[in-house]
Amino acid sequence: MDLLIIRHAAAEDREAFALEGRPDSERPLTRRGVDRMQMATRGLTTMALPIERLISSPLVRAMQTADIVAPALECRQVETEGVFAPDAPVPMAVEWLRKQPRVEGMAVVGHEPVIGQLAECLIAGRPQGNMPLKKGGMLLIRFDNAVGYGNGTLVWALPPAVLRRLAE
Repeated sequence: MDLLIIRHAAAEDREAFALEGRPDSERPLTRRGVDRMQMATRGLTTMALPIERLISSPLVRAMQTADIVAPALECRQVETEGVFAPDAPVPMAVEWLRKQPRVEGMAVVGHEPVIGQLAECLIAGRPQGNMPLKKGGMLLIRFDNAVGYGNGTLVWALPPAVLRRLAE
């Protein structure tokens, strides 16, 4: 199975949004974040990934990112899962992934630092803080066998600028 891990695109400023009195979970992407993610997604299409499921954190900025990415991955439906929320413990996400039916490819959209820590756990067995993703960044992990701690192999990790260049 291939697991595509995606960090949400650039969102509104946290402090300015908080002044509006709305919860952070509702903080949307910026117009620039949407535009740049659309371009990065065009670069992603050059990779012809066999993604069968697209799962997102339930927060607005992650869902908006998933909605941008879905057509490029040919996913008609975006699922939401709380284990990819910014405050969810990484072991919960690993356990959730472990229990999923095996598919050829799955993509998840989440938040830093949790999404980078998840990648580290799946590749190296534990988080060390060495794999942060930029907003709109993506990485692909391959599992020849069961999903679990240290069972994945990093295939590629691309910052959004490189993904955007692939679109040119």
